[in-house]
Amino acid sequence: MRIHFAWVFASILSLGLAKAAQAQGSGNNAAAKPLIYTGVTGSINASGLDDPQYVLSFLPVQSLMLQAARHALTRADIDKALEGTPVTLNRLLQLELLRKEGDIYRLNYLLLTAEDQQTMYRVCAGYGRSLAEAFRTHRAEFDQIFSHYPNAALRPQLMFDLIAGAALNWGGLDLTTELGYRIQPPHHADGSVYFVHSAEVGSQLDFKGLYLDSETAPGSNMSFSTFGDGVSSPRLQGLPDVFDGIENAMEDWKNSPDVYAALRSEYISLFLMAIDDAGQVMNAVADGTSTDAALAERVSIPEERRKAVVRLLKAIGYLGEADHHYSVGVPVLTPGDKPLVDATLKLSREIMTDWIRRNYPTMKDALSGLSPMRNGVPFSLAFSEVWHYEFGFATKFLAESGFYANPRAPGTRYEGYVPLVWASSVLKGPGN
Repeated sequence: MRIHFAWVFASILSLGLAKAAQAQGSGNNAAAKPLIYTGVTGSINASGLDDPQYVLSFLPVQSLMLQAARHALTRADIDKALEGTPVTLNRLLQLELLRKEGDIYRLNYLLLTAEDQQTMYRVCAGYGRSLAEAFRTHRAEFDQIFSHYPNAALRPQLMFDLIAGAALNWGGLDLTTELGYRIQPPHHADGSVYFVHSAEVGSQLDFKGLYLDSETAPGSNMSFSTFGDGVSSPRLQGLPDVFDGIENAMEDWKNSPDVYAALRSEYISLFLMAIDDAGQVMNAVADGTSTDAALAERVSIPEERRKAVVRLLKAIGYLGEADHHYSVGVPVLTPGDKPLVDATLKLSREIMTDWIRRNYPTMKDALSGLSPMRNGVPFSLAFSEVWHYEFGFATKFLAESGFYANPRAPGTRYEGYVPLVWASSVLKGPGN
C-alpha cells in the first residue's frame, strides 16, 4: 500500500500486510532491510514506544517476534534479544505483542511467517475457486441485473467494479465482521482502536491478477475508485493515482515544516476541487451532455478549469471524443443506477453468506496449523487476511473465465485494474 494524502480512503489492504509501517529506528536499524512488514487495522493515537509499529520497527524486535512465532521464549531469550534497544519485555507485554504463560512467553498477535503465507496462498486458492464457482452459478441473474446499465460496452467493466470491488472486497469485509468470523479492532486504554499485524519478508508469492486492492478519492457528489491487483500500483492512468506526483512536488519543502504543512493543505484543497470538477464533468457526460457548449451550460466550473479537467479526463481515457462529442470511457454510476447497485450487492451478499457459512469450518481446520493459531491467537484475527486471499483468488478466476472484464487481458488500457466513477449517494465506500 502506498501512502496518499489524507483525502484518499485506503481500503487497499494488499493482503492487509503489504504496508510497511516502518517507523524510524536508531543507529543502523533504519537503513537495514526489515525482516517483517507491519501494519494496523484501525487507527492508533499513540507514538514512540507506545506505538506497536514503532516498537516493531527495530530489527532485534522483529527477529524476536519471528522466534516467538516458532517457539515459546524464556525471559533470558527476550532480555538478550532486546539488548541495545529502548524496548523492554514489559513494553512488549503492555502492547500485547507477547503474553506470559507461567515461566514462558508466547506470540500474542497476528504475525504470519513466510511459511504461513505460503500455506494460506495454497489453501485459499482452492477456496477462491469454489467462491468463484458460487458466483458463476448466478451468471444469468447478474446478466439480467446489468442489462439495465445503458452503456452495453462498459457492462463487463462495471460488473468487475461492483462484484470484485464493491461486493467481494468492501462488502465482504463488512459481512465477515457482521457474521462474527472477522474480529473487530479492539479498544485500547489510550482511546486507539486497532489490531496490529505483521508478515515476514520473503514469502515469494505471486499476487498478479489477485484483485484485492482498491483506492478511492471521495468527492462531494461523485467519487473515484480503482479496483485491481497490488502489482498495478501506482495506477497512473486512474483517479486518484494520476495525482500522485503532488507528493513528489512537495519533497523539497520537508525541511521547512511550516511551509510544508501550508503547502500540503493548499494541495489538498486544489486536489479536492479537481476531484469535484472531474465528478461534475463525468456525471454530466454520463447523463447525455456531450459537447463543450452543453458542458459550459451544465456544470458550474469556470471555463479554464473546465477545459483543464476535460483535457485530463480525455488523456487518461475517462472521456472519449468523436466529432466534437464526448462519451464516457469508464463505468459511471449516477443516482439513477442505484437499483442496479443495490440488486448486485444484495445478490452478492446472499452468495457470500451461504458460501462462508458452508466453508468456514473446513477452512479454519485447514489453516489451524498457522503459527498464530499454534500460539493461541484466535482464528478470527487471521480471518481478515484469509478472506483477502480467498476473494483475491475468486476475483482472478472470475476474470479469467470471462465472467466480467479481465484487467490482465492483452491490450487492456488499464493494466491490472478497472476504474469506477460513482455518485456518492449510490454506494457505500471503504471505511464508511
